[in-house]
This record gives sequence, C-alpha cells and structure tokens, in this order.
Amino acid sequence: MLVDSSVWIEASRTKSKESKKLKQILFSPKEIIYTSKIIQLEVSQGAKTREQFSIIWDGFLGLEFLEINSTHWQKCALNFFKCRRAGITVSTIDCLIGTLAQQNNVSLCTFDKIFKKISPILGIEIVEL
Repeated sequence: MLVDSSVWIEASRTKSKESKKLKQILFSPKEIIYTSKIIQLEVSQGAKTREQFSIIWDGFLGLEFLEINSTHWQKCALNFFKCRRAGITVSTIDCLIGTLAQQNNVSLCTFDKIFKKISPILGIEIVEL
C-alpha cells in the first residue's frame, strides 16, 4: 500500500485515531508500506524548524520507496488528460502519486478526497483508515 502525505500528516498527531490505526498497519507483518520521494517532500514541507525537518525526513528512511521513472511521466500526463476530460481538476503531484499507485499495482491509503474522484479513472484502490 502506498501511504499518501495526508495520512502521514494526520498520523503525526499522536492522539488521533488515524495515528493509532496507521501505527498498527506499519507494524503489521501482513502489509508492505510504500512511499515516494514526492510524498516525503510533501510531508517535510510542513516542518517548522530545521530539527523537525530532519526528524520528518529521516522518518521515511526505513520504508520501501517507489521510484519515479521515465514511463511514469508520460502515464501521469495521460492520466491528467483523462481526469480533465472527465471534468476533474487534479494537481500534478496528486496525479503523479495516483499514477505511482496505478503503475506499481498497489492500493493508496489517503484522506485526500481528490483520490476518490480519480480512482475510477486510474483504476486504483483507495484504502481508508
């Protein structure tokens, strides 16, 4: 499962129920958790201090990274086109994250509502906590 930045941000709020559920998933031997540099970038942008930035950035180091390759860029552009034709406006980053899930045949765990709209177009499964 590819875990979107919206879930990581919510999980950082230690008292949230989503945080508890995500931690259960992270420590479950049944589920492989994937991330990407673009998600790591999005989450790290919220840092308030240099120390906090380092903690956030380094917190991703033990995860499996899905790499963006040359075929993803063209597929993302095509997916963006398909979404626009369906009347859905999606950001380039969200379309790229959806494309990563699509091309790697993994589900996407997210709180971002745009992914529910584009999931039928991209053919990706959305996981909600």
